[in-house]
Amino acid sequence: MVINTAAWSTTPADDVRLNRVTNISNTGDILAALDKTKFGLLICTLDGSGLTKDHIYLCNAAGDALIDLSSMQAHTHVSNTDGGTFNSLFRLNSTHIDLALTKTQDCQKANWDQTFASGGTAEDKTDGTTGERSIRLRPNTTSGGAASIRYPHLKLEWSAECFFQAKLQLESTSALAFHSGVGCDLITSADSNNRKMQAEVCTVTNQNWWLRTANGTANSASDTGIAITTNRVGIRMKHFPGDSDHLTVGSGTVLIKSSNVATDSTTATSNLITHSIKNSTTADKPLLVYGTRVVYYVTDDWI
Repeated sequence: MVINTAAWSTTPADDVRLNRVTNISNTGDILAALDKTKFGLLICTLDGSGLTKDHIYLCNAAGDALIDLSSMQAHTHVSNTDGGTFNSLFRLNSTHIDLALTKTQDCQKANWDQTFASGGTAEDKTDGTTGERSIRLRPNTTSGGAASIRYPHLKLEWSAECFFQAKLQLESTSALAFHSGVGCDLITSADSNNRKMQAEVCTVTNQNWWLRTANGTANSASDTGIAITTNRVGIRMKHFPGDSDHLTVGSGTVLIKSSNVATDSTTATSNLITHSIKNSTTADKPLLVYGTRVVYYVTDDWI
């Protein structure tokens, strides 16, 4: 049998079956000229006759056309033939919640629970250059001063996957500590075993981003090796119950942590999202919170 040509009557075994289960690899011009009644899948190695290199084509049942399996069709969810209507996505996935806290009114301190220690404060800030709005947490100038905000009155279930994202900016990289994430301890509290997925920094240890997890019984932290800066940075955390939690800082390498990962129970109603900063000097060490997003699942049927 010659490669890239059809099996025929003298070919060992059944020529019809051989043709249908054989993947044919050749240029677009040659593939387009083949008898489409004899073949199943065709792999294009060079553009030609309307076929595209590295695309896979299916010979249709009628044997008169090729279906491009590599082509991405429009998928706008406007009908049942287009992935289902957009409303159906929410109705049929009613345990999914996307808390997209990126609207301008969510970047205002009044919409968050606020906790301060030793003269800490919070203020609404609009960047004079970019026009971006943020909540500015200020420990101020008392050593040990702290400022925290929490998004309250919602529960996240640790038995399901969740995704956290935030855009933050430190105004200093020394003499400070902070926590950001889901179920976090306030920065003024000792590290607890309360279930959490927490990005943190403590410059007493080093100036790197760490990921702390807790499962209700124990907690631990791992160093990403990525240093903090005074630039705006996006952080992303993913929770896979019973498996691992992930932390990505900017475009850096993903840190995957598999110890002390929460698998059950829920966050406290006052502690879905936390951002918390403290100084260890008499100089102010502000943290700017530009936006936060949490995507998660619940067992409740909420629609």
